[in-house]
Amino acid sequence: MARRSRLRPVGEVAAADWVVAGIGPFGSGVGGLVPRGFEAYARILHPASAADDTPVTWAEVAAWTGRTVHPRVQFRALATLAPDTRAARLREERPWVEDPEPGTLSPAALAALCDVLGRHTASGGLCRFCVWDGYGPGADGRARVSFTPEGPEEGAGRPAPELLPPEFPAGVADSPRVELPNRSYLLLEGPLDAAGELAVSLFPQSPNLFWPDDRAWCVATDTDLDSTYLGGSAVLVADVLADERLEAVRVEVTDPVWADSDEINR
Repeated sequence: MARRSRLRPVGEVAAADWVVAGIGPFGSGVGGLVPRGFEAYARILHPASAADDTPVTWAEVAAWTGRTVHPRVQFRALATLAPDTRAARLREERPWVEDPEPGTLSPAALAALCDVLGRHTASGGLCRFCVWDGYGPGADGRARVSFTPEGPEEGAGRPAPELLPPEFPAGVADSPRVELPNRSYLLLEGPLDAAGELAVSLFPQSPNLFWPDDRAWCVATDTDLDSTYLGGSAVLVADVLADERLEAVRVEVTDPVWADSDEINR
C-alpha cells in the first residue's frame, strides 16, 4: 500500500499574511524574496554538476576560472574565464558540465538545510510551504506538481507514477493563493521533515517558500534563481555558513539577486 505524503493543501492563506507584508517589490533584492526584519540573511548556492552528476561547488568553479565567490556572485559571470586565466585553461576541460539548477534545491541540500533549520525553531512539527502555481498544467490539463509518498518504495529510485496523485486534490485549483509580486503560490502545511515530499513531473521539487509556525526563519527558492535565500537569527545563519554540506554566503537584505548583479566578476 502506497504511503501518503504528510503535506496537505491549505484553503485559508492568512498564515502567510506576515510574509506578504514583509516582502518588498519584485526585483528589490533579497528583501523581495524573504521578509525584511530578520537579524541576518544567507544565500545557499546551488551546485553545478560534473559529468558523473557529482556536485561541483561554486568555489571549485571559481578556482578553475580565476574568479571570485562573494555575496552578489552570479554563476554566468563566475563561469567566464578571467583574462589572466584563459591561456592556462585552453587545453583543460572545465570541471562541470551542467550549470546549477534554478528554482529548486537538490534533495540532499534540502535535507541538509532542514536539518539545520530544525534546530532553530520550536515549530518543526508545523511549517507552511508555498509552491509556485506556474508548474503546469500540462498538455493533458493536469497540474504537474504532485505529492510524493512519505518515502520511496523499496527498490525504486523515485516513486512510481501510479503512486503519485496526478494533480492536486479536487478544489485546490480554485483555492486562494498566496499572492506576492509577480508570483502566486499554493499553500501547504506539514512537518519540516516533509519538505522533500513534492515532485514536478516525478522529479523532486523543493518548496519555493517555507517557514515554521513560530516564524523563526523563512526560506525562498525563486523559480528563476540558482540560489536559495533565507532570513533568520544570526546564530542560524552562522550554522548554515558552517555546515559543510551546504555552500553558503552571508548576504544583506538589500543585496540584488539578478544575473547582472555581479560587479566583481564582470
